[in-house]
Amino acid sequence: MIRHAVIWSMAPDKGEELEPLLEELRALPGAIEEIRAFSAGALLNESPYDAALCVDVDDEDALERYRSHPAHQPSLSRLREVAAEIVVGDYRI
Repeated sequence: MIRHAVIWSMAPDKGEELEPLLEELRALPGAIEEIRAFSAGALLNESPYDAALCVDVDDEDALERYRSHPAHQPSLSRLREVAAEIVVGDYRI
């Protein structure tokens, strides 16, 4: 199993777009069969980052299918538009 973890900060003028983005991201498990587990939310602790998501998939091939899935592309584009910084890490669990 592989966990795909993303943490990001919102651009200074885009903070109001966080909740709509999270709602869009939370719809992904219904559209992408490779997703085995999913969570996303605003961070509660003091941090330079605003939100995080974790996606669990079976293996590297499933991770690539998730990343390239047509349902993932609009959310990825939107994240890139509203985020000031994005950190991504993939690891075995």
